[in-house]
Amino acid sequence: MTEQQDIHAVLQRYWGYGGFRPMQETIIRAALDGRDTLALLPTGGGKSLCFQVPALAMGRLCLVVSPLIALMKDQVQRLRSMGIEARAVTSDMRTAEIENVLESAAVGRLSFLYVSPERLASELFLARLPRMPIGLIAVDEAHCISQWGYDFRPSYQRIAEVRALLPGVPVLALTASATTAVAQDIMRQLAFRADHIIRGSFQRPELVLWVSKGEDRYGRLLRVMQHVPGSSIVYVRDRKQTVRIAQYLVHHGHSAKAYHAGLDHAMRDRIQAEWTSNVVRCVVATNAFGMGIDKPDVRSVVHMELPPDLESYYQEAGRAGRDGQRSHAFLLTAPGDEQRAQDKVDASFPAINQVRQVYQAFADMHRVAMGSGLYESYPLHLHALAARTTLSAAVVSHCLKVLELDGHIALTDGVHNPSRVFITALAKDVYHLRVTDGRLGPLVEALLRLYGGLYEEAAIIDETRIASLMKQPVDHIVKGLLELEKRTILVYRPRSSEPLVTYLRPRGDALRLTLDPTSLKDRKDRAQHRCDAMIRFVHGGQCRSRALLDYFSEPLEQDCGQCDVCVQRDRTITLPRPSPSPDAVLEPLPKDLRWELDEE
Repeated sequence: MTEQQDIHAVLQRYWGYGGFRPMQETIIRAALDGRDTLALLPTGGGKSLCFQVPALAMGRLCLVVSPLIALMKDQVQRLRSMGIEARAVTSDMRTAEIENVLESAAVGRLSFLYVSPERLASELFLARLPRMPIGLIAVDEAHCISQWGYDFRPSYQRIAEVRALLPGVPVLALTASATTAVAQDIMRQLAFRADHIIRGSFQRPELVLWVSKGEDRYGRLLRVMQHVPGSSIVYVRDRKQTVRIAQYLVHHGHSAKAYHAGLDHAMRDRIQAEWTSNVVRCVVATNAFGMGIDKPDVRSVVHMELPPDLESYYQEAGRAGRDGQRSHAFLLTAPGDEQRAQDKVDASFPAINQVRQVYQAFADMHRVAMGSGLYESYPLHLHALAARTTLSAAVVSHCLKVLELDGHIALTDGVHNPSRVFITALAKDVYHLRVTDGRLGPLVEALLRLYGGLYEEAAIIDETRIASLMKQPVDHIVKGLLELEKRTILVYRPRSSEPLVTYLRPRGDALRLTLDPTSLKDRKDRAQHRCDAMIRFVHGGQCRSRALLDYFSEPLEQDCGQCDVCVQRDRTITLPRPSPSPDAVLEPLPKDLRWELDEE
């Protein structure tokens, strides 16, 4: 069987696809040829297949480094549903669970091992790394390795150290957005043996980019909903706005739901399912919504305020029109947006005394002793931490981000983690407990009856189901599981949806905490540069598609002819003008909406 037949057979067998998307096969063949490769593919370009197919074709373990726990878990679940052995090591796992997964990888039981970047330097990982049959290293969201990137994470820079221990193993770095400077930095930071970039086109001719300027954002949003049919995402930057805008749309007769991290997991799942199945037309959400969601028929994405940078804007706007059909990305601006954007840049760099205060308060809340805490994770209760420090929640959040950028901690967004149990005791000790302990023995018996493989790996459990079987209150079951963990019979991880903070260095003395002033200045300069680029995009007179592609160093031969700049330059079509309504804004929308009004 030839190599080409092999990768197409893999694609057909596991995904049922008859062919690859543009650039996918080129990237896959580069990986199979052992070439270090940076793949720049736009949002929706099918990046995960680019490392999953060659890894399966090789028949060797693929080490996947990713910063997003939700995406890692989603991909692991999808692979396992296809009969592919995949596991993830994340910040929310206990030591025994991590050891079990890493040992499975070391003895060749896995095809894919997903690892969050902060775990790469841990002794648990490094001790087993030489035994792992790794054939490919995949670095997802590769822009995170570059200090020039918009989402820099210092822990990504550990990947080069791992590469040094795996000579000859190729690396495939993937990202949906990287400028020329960022791309070069990615290859340097990942110690590429030779520069090699495969770039998919960032051009989206089916996507109309439209920047709308005026006072009444809500009125303009209503016009979009009235005149652009189909599924929609409305992006805002805080939770209160999601609720307020969703209620506004519902009041005006449009199906809409608010989505943010403050909702419980069941509610978020229900809203996402209703939106995906078109029961709910519009989701009003913070920027985390959309990651890993493959909904091809989104007809409009609306930004109610300036994104922090063009990379974020491109990724979020690009969630519209993945089916190749005409779609719209609206950016609704208003006077004062530029100053608000500048204020956010300034606020992102708090004073050192505030950073020290937050560092100390977090350690006090979780009783983390001086010199301890390395690679331990603790839940982040932002508002409780803010109350303890008497700082605003926004300032506390910025202080934590500074600590992350300086390499002290890693932040993990809130992700639903169901309850898990993993038996760590020897089988003979478990048997002895089952027959001699009349209180905890029946609980262990119930676990073994309901869930298989508890000795091999952690299993997701349902305390309510166990309580029903044992005819006991749920809180009795939880207390029993906690006691079994205390007696080292098992590891019990209760369900949680909280964000986590992981110490990447032992907890130090807050009074002696320092930040590198040169590095701090460089980060602020880069944040300012990205903010300025976003503002230039809004106010520039260049075709929106051309301006956006210029930022990513991709030339566009001719203007798109459909954005607000192009339409305003050639307004030769006379369209019917309806009577003004209280919600109308005297400003044009795209011509295919069949009506427009003169600007004020």
